[in-house]
Amino acid sequence: MQDKNYIEYAKLLSNQYSTFLSNETIKNKIIKIFDGQLPVDYYNDNITPREFINQFLLQYYPNETSIKSTFINKVLFKSKNHVSIFELNVGNSRLDLCKINNISTAFEIKTEFDNPNRLNQQMHDYFQVFEKVYLICSVYKLNSLISYIPTDCGIYTYYTTKTGKYVFKKVRSAVKSKHISAPAQLSVLTKKDLKAYFECPNLETKNAMIDLIISKKNEKEINKTFKLCLSQKFYHKWNFLMENSTDILEIDYQWFFKNTLSPEIVYL
Repeated sequence: MQDKNYIEYAKLLSNQYSTFLSNETIKNKIIKIFDGQLPVDYYNDNITPREFINQFLLQYYPNETSIKSTFINKVLFKSKNHVSIFELNVGNSRLDLCKINNISTAFEIKTEFDNPNRLNQQMHDYFQVFEKVYLICSVYKLNSLISYIPTDCGIYTYYTTKTGKYVFKKVRSAVKSKHISAPAQLSVLTKKDLKAYFECPNLETKNAMIDLIISKKNEKEINKTFKLCLSQKFYHKWNFLMENSTDILEIDYQWFFKNTLSPEIVYL
């Protein structure tokens, strides 16, 4: 089996893998996908089928899941006193990652498999809600993406070594957004959030609640409470992931963030 074919096997593995599958089921899927001709330099008795998939996908399929999990490992886990959040609906976009502490920071990932079609819209949405915005992209795609992002957008690039290690580099720092919109920030939150954190009565529509909050609070107050709401709302999930990260495989980070179940039980 040649290395050049590994990416095709990795795509098949990625499509068929689910965190809650048993190791036996995963093993059978691996054997079927590889038609019994397993790459002996990877698959051995020292690792479980699940660990094999994790290693294989990280090295040969740098899709959003791989980039997101390795960025968390290499960058976000290194800094303390913040809460990071997966997959947040922001305006007409779905944000890959964000980090909340004193500053709210958005991270949009564009892998080598992605196109830039929606990047303009995503940047517009994120700059209205977050104080800093970063693009995370392959070092080889930066030149083709740079025209789609504002000069205030920060940039992280990444590349993979021959051994499958990911190397991230901040090549441009983000400039604080000048386009923060209180209505856009409040729209990210639920009616329950608006009632709890902004002392807003439960009106018939969320828009009515947003209008009432804006009439009573200034943009600075709203921005501060917006960050407080997100950090407290997702603290338990992020803290669970950090505390259990040594027992969770990288490709499963987002699943465990969402479900907060014991890895010991899930990985049986």
